[in-house]
Amino acid sequence: MGCTAAPPYLARPDAPFGHPAVLVNSDMEDTLPNELRNDFYKNPRIASGLARASWLGEKEIQVLHRESDNIPREKIFSALHNAGFIRR
Repeated sequence: MGCTAAPPYLARPDAPFGHPAVLVNSDMEDTLPNELRNDFYKNPRIASGLARASWLGEKEIQVLHRESDNIPREKIFSALHNAGFIRR
């Protein structure tokens, strides 16, 4: 596997590096004890491949606002509960 150059948006100092929800989730995962972390992601080759696959391609833009963030969590819970996927 050859070396791949970083995408142009990484060169912009004003560009955010992740969606706020992704950053919050990453911070939460960093607090997990080591035994609860998935060994799959600890492999440097896997981590590098996942990072490379997440770079923006040509004609792609970074998502800074997701419409799904506007849906109240109670509505999602209610829909999943009514569909029988979760119980109270």
